[in-house]
Amino acid sequence: MITILLASYNGERYIKEAIESILNQTFTDFEILIGLNGTTDSTRNIIDSFDDDRIRLIDYGSDKGKSITLNKLLHEAKYDILAMMNDDDIWLPNKLEMQIKLIQDYDIVGTNLNYIDSEGVFIGGEPVIHSDDNIIKYLAKIGDNQIVNSSSIFKKADAISIGGWRTDIEGIEDYAFWITLMKNDKKFINIPDRLVLHRLHKNSNFNTKSFDLGTIL
Repeated sequence: MITILLASYNGERYIKEAIESILNQTFTDFEILIGLNGTTDSTRNIIDSFDDDRIRLIDYGSDKGKSITLNKLLHEAKYDILAMMNDDDIWLPNKLEMQIKLIQDYDIVGTNLNYIDSEGVFIGGEPVIHSDDNIIKYLAKIGDNQIVNSSSIFKKADAISIGGWRTDIEGIEDYAFWITLMKNDKKFINIPDRLVLHRLHKNSNFNTKSFDLGTIL
């Protein structure tokens, strides 16, 4: 069983497609835990239009930032295995099925991906590093994150043990999350298959702020 964490802020343009790609998974034993964070558009109405009891929606009201929303969702999750999803990305149907086979041997399982633009048009795909040793080497280089949020599954206990996502470096909280797990000797792997369509567009769902990269390591 998997809990899928999805934090959204004004995600009305793409969230329907993101949720549909989850519901179309060949692995079906999951819950989708969605946290709204100060949303002012029609995102909630779009989520409510889905008639599936695997979807749980929590509206946290005011905009406190993505990291705070994820930390709240972390403690609401029912299941021991967690997956991350962005509200503007798309999963291929066999993503979870392929990952769940590896999660007993590894602590973090990502996948390769392709990039799409704001209209969903394919614009390329840069291969990610696959092996544990090399992923860790690249993680240790600032700005070279080889684990994409929406490609990852990992263990709830590990996330709780490191305190979840840091709230003082909004915008690179995912990178800090993987770095902290790396420091705790967790095992990484990326599946070579391109199982995620990662959307690149000019409007980010969450604002970033300035930070000192040196504070991550």
